[in-house]
Amino acid sequence: MTKQQENETLFRNLIVEVEAAAVAGMITPQAIADHFNANGITSRKGRRWTSMNVAKFFNS
Repeated sequence: MTKQQENETLFRNLIVEVEAAAVAGMITPQAIADHFNANGITSRKGRRWTSMNVAKFFNS
């Protein structure tokens, strides 16, 4: 799998998780970061999510 394919897969998975969080009423960057971290979803670099990372993700 190429790096681009890995990034696209990660992006798609994050979108699915953001939608799941939104359905559960989690709409703030901090709530979404907490959702990601509680479900073991790490950043591309394998790090935990922060509200700042989530906000940057939405603005990219």
